[in-house]
Parts: sequence; structure tokens; C-alpha cells
Amino acid sequence: MSYQVLARKWRPRTFEDMVGQEHVLQALIHALENQRLHHAYLFTGTRGVGKTTIGRLLARCLNCETGITPRPCGTCASCVEIQEGRFVDLIEIDAASRTGVDDMRELTDNVQYAPSRGRYKVYLIDEVHMLTNQSFNAFLKTLEEPPEHVKFLLATTDPQKLPVTVLSRCLQFNLKRMTPEHIAGHLTNVLTAESIPFEEPALWLLARAADGSMRDALSLTDQAIAFGNQKLSASDVSSMLGTIDQRDIERIVNALVERDGPALLAEISRISDFAPDYSIILADLLSLFHRVTMEQVVPGSADNALGDAAQVQSLARTLSAEDAQLFYQAALIGRKDLAITPDARMGFEMTLLRMLAFRPGSDRRAPPAVSTEGSGAEGESRDEPEPAPTVTEPSQAVSALPSETNPELKPEPELTQSEPVPVQSEPQGYADAPADDAWLASIDAQAGSQPDYSESESESESEPEPEPEPAANTAVSSAHEVAQTIEEPPQLETAAEPASPEAPAAQIEDAPAPVVDGEFVWERDFRSLGIIGMPGNLASHGAMSRAEDTITLLIDEGHARLLNDRHEEKIVAALRNHFGDAIQLKIEQGDPGPNTPAAYEERQRKIRQSAAEDSIRNDPFVQSIVERFEARVVEDSIKPISDRPTQRSRR
Repeated sequence: MSYQVLARKWRPRTFEDMVGQEHVLQALIHALENQRLHHAYLFTGTRGVGKTTIGRLLARCLNCETGITPRPCGTCASCVEIQEGRFVDLIEIDAASRTGVDDMRELTDNVQYAPSRGRYKVYLIDEVHMLTNQSFNAFLKTLEEPPEHVKFLLATTDPQKLPVTVLSRCLQFNLKRMTPEHIAGHLTNVLTAESIPFEEPALWLLARAADGSMRDALSLTDQAIAFGNQKLSASDVSSMLGTIDQRDIERIVNALVERDGPALLAEISRISDFAPDYSIILADLLSLFHRVTMEQVVPGSADNALGDAAQVQSLARTLSAEDAQLFYQAALIGRKDLAITPDARMGFEMTLLRMLAFRPGSDRRAPPAVSTEGSGAEGESRDEPEPAPTVTEPSQAVSALPSETNPELKPEPELTQSEPVPVQSEPQGYADAPADDAWLASIDAQAGSQPDYSESESESESEPEPEPEPAANTAVSSAHEVAQTIEEPPQLETAAEPASPEAPAAQIEDAPAPVVDGEFVWERDFRSLGIIGMPGNLASHGAMSRAEDTITLLIDEGHARLLNDRHEEKIVAALRNHFGDAIQLKIEQGDPGPNTPAAYEERQRKIRQSAAEDSIRNDPFVQSIVERFEARVVEDSIKPISDRPTQRSRR
């Protein structure tokens, strides 16, 4: 008889043989015991966790000759035929190869026929998510209301691809991934029954490599048995998988904990002979330091998922919390850097050396001095680094100023705090300069006396200090003051003050005479009426005339259409509040002309804007900047202060 692989030989024959899917098995067992059976079941989960196996077991439970039971006999004709895969009423369909609508129509046509041998005709459709939309549409009605003698068992690894109409018609069970403990325990039972000698670390290597799949674990075990000549050792399994043993991880961590650099490099050299995946090694280190931190924060929380609970608990007592965090972060960053390092081993070594070198409390010695011939201090090293010179960083505002005499600035000479810079007063050549140009005069005077235009030695204060400050503080202070002056000129706020309502007549183009009713000017004093919202907006576009107690508003047709009774009531209420209760309002449509509050406010806004632009344009401070630095005024950015209440209140 030919050899049968472990994955098929050790396929579960009863629900009790299943490993790690108790939440699914419990629901199915109770449903079978109480005869509460659904017509369609959907089993989802990753590969190799038992979806098809549970479907076949459920078919046996439904068709066992002893009756519907969660514990089929396994000896009757139905159980034997299902176990051997030749039961005529168990129709297994591979949806990945039969995706067409014609295949689904053939299935639905045969559903109506009664089972030949068993109690139920069971359709087991594997990888059902591979069906096309047309196939699902042809299958929906049958799936929703199948005959009494039909049960549908669907299995898929990707339930997100199933239409919601299919999901809503099925009883869904999600099978979990196998944990390393479950896999290692099951492999122990299998290898013991097969009389295969094994080492426990080898089982944990296989359990982690299986990545949650019991079938993959059994297949890898078959491969490892052949590789190790009918025995499983950790070294053989590690070589087969291209990974390193958990004991290698333990030796690396021990070298880090003991600060043993030579041992660490020797261990890296040894494991590099196996050509391992260094990213996986760093992932194992990350998992280890994560579990160590959990054990430190919550004692007793370390599990034996990787068979190293004792090592985790020992490291949690040995390592400090900051060491564990440092190792974790270094491994995390090193794993990202592996993709861009020239050599994977070099990146791995650098990650571990970073953990070793920058661990808190480690010695930080400077490299040994190079010995010269005739020196008596050969091999000595400097324990104390020389103090670094203090370099003043010039302000960006000063370094950005162009020079008329020297457009290319020379590099600033190195300054130390032992070189005081004299504080200069205002040059006499600019004694009659405007107050706004004092700082510019100071810069120009020092630029003429110092050819390399060193900003760090300029000074903008007009009065000398009693004692000169160190160069670093002087340069930073001067640059800071110059930057502040450029960023917020002291005269701008005064120059942008709004113009007086009594502006020269030349600035007002065709300004009409205001309509005066006693002391009340309609277009000028309209806002004092307190009409807000939509009524105020509409009334501001009208011209007012008064005849005794009747006030007439002449409004253009476009705004008059928007007026309604509620708006007129608010306007009348405001007018009566100001002129008396006898006032009546009359609305007329027509051209209101320029005597409207809206037109008056627009004219005033233009006057203020024009005055602000003229004030900026004629300001001697601004003219000095424009002339000396070839600057220009962006007129669109000029706003009267009265038009910027938020900025004025903030300043």
C-alpha cells in the first residue's frame, strides 16, 4: 500500500478529533442533538483549519444509518462510503474550476431529485467565492428555499467576496486560526503515534512556520521527517525552513543583556552560515521584547505560545523597562531599514550593535587617538571630549537682506564668547535721517566699515550699552531686532488708519448729496436703525423719501421681489421706533440711484482703501525699504485697519 501523507491520514473522523474549533463544534453538536438544522451552512477561515473536514463530518452526522446524531457510528455503509469519498448523495463541488452559470444551473436542476442512498442530499461547495455573479444569481432562489431533503455546505477563505444576498441566506461559522500551542500539541500526539523521535523546539519551529494552518503544519512535518531521516531535530528543521532556532534567539538576547560584544558578533557570524531571513529574526526579537514588556507590566501574563515562557520571565526580571523599550524600538527601526541597506547582514548587525552601544549605562568612549612616532602617549585615548566652539547662527531675516555694494555675502568668521563685539551708536552721517530709517542707517554704516558684511557684528540700537555683551548674545539680539522691525514696522499701523468721512472732494467721484431728514441722513445713519438680517440688507439697497408721516422706499426690482410681509413689518417697526408710531411705509419699485446706504458704504470703503494705499505709498519708511532693497508694495494686500477688526484687536 502506498504511503499516505500525515495531513490525509490524520484528518479528523469525529467532532472529538477536531482541534481548536470548539466554538463551531459546540453549535453544530447542539443543533444535531435538538434536530434544529439549517438548510445552508457557510464555513469561513484561512487554509487548512478544517472547513471541508467539518462539512464531511456534518454529512456523516446527517446520513448515519443510526439516525441524525453528533456521534456517527463510523461502521455503517453510509459512514464508510463518506469516509472513503464515494457516497453518492454527498456532492463535492470545486467552485474554483466550475464557475460558469451553466454549471450552477445543472446543480439547481438536479436539486429536486430525492437522495439515492442517504437521508439527505448534501452539496459541499468549496471556495464558493470563486463563483461569478451570474452563477450566484442563478443559485440564490434555490439556496433560499431548497427542498427538504437538501443541505448546502459552503466553504470559503474569502467571505468578503460573497454577495450579501448569499451571506444572509446561510448560517455562518468563522473558523479560527490554529494557535502555536494547539499545533505543537497535535504534532506531539501525531509523532508519538507514528513513533517518530522529535525535539520539542523543532515542533515550535514547525508550529510558527505553519502560520495558523494545521494542514500546513502536518505537511511541513512530513517534509521535516524526510529531511531529518525519520527524526525531528531543531537544527534540521531550522535548516529546512531557513530560519534560526529559538535557542539562537536566546543566545543573541543573552549577549545583549550581558553587554558581550564579541559573543554577539560571533553568534551573528554563526547564524549567517544558514543564510537566514534577517527580517524574520528581527520579528522574533520584537515578539520576545513585547512579551517581556507585558510580563514586566502585568506579572504572570507571559504565555507559552512559542515554548519560551521561562526565558521571557527570566528576561523580565533581568532587563530594565527602559532596556526592553530600547531593544524593541531598535529592532522595529532596523527591520524597516533592512529594505534599503546594501547588505541584509550588515543591516542586521548594525541593528544589534545599536542596541548594544546605546543601551542606558553603557560606556561612551571616544575612539583611541592615532599614535605618532616619538610620542610617549601611544595608544592613549581621550576620555573627555574637547569643548566645541560656540557658533552664533545669524538670523534669517538679516541673512536674506541684499546688499547694494556687495551682493554676495562672505562666510561669517567663527565667533567665540571670548571675542567681544563693540556696540556702535548711531552713525553721524545719518543724524538727520528720519526716525523710521535709523536701523537702516546703522546697517549701511557698518556695511561700509566692514567689507565682508558680517551680520553677527552689526548693531541696531541707537544708545550704547554700558558694558559690551558677548558676541553670540549681541549678534542674536541684533538679528532678532532687525527681523522684528522688518516683520512689524512701527509706522504701518498709523499709516493705515482709515480716512476721515470728510475726505477731499477730489477723492469722491460723483458723490451725491445725502438726503437729510432733520439730523437723520438716510444713507449715512441707516445702520443706527438696527435693521439686521435679510430685511436690513434689502432696505439698504433702497432710497428714502418722506412726506409728513409717510416714508417711501424706492427699491430696484430685483431686491423688491425678495421683500415679504415679515420683512416689511421689521422695517416699519424700526422706522417707528426712530421717527414715531405714526409713520407709515410705502414700497415702490424703480431705480433708487446713488442715495442708498449700500452705495454710500461702498463709496466710503473705496475712500478708506484709497487713503490707506496713499499712506503706505507715501510713507518715508516704506519708501526707504523700496529704494534700498529694490522692494515693491503689494497693493492688493493693503487693507484699512477699520476693515480688519480681528487683526487690530489681536495687535
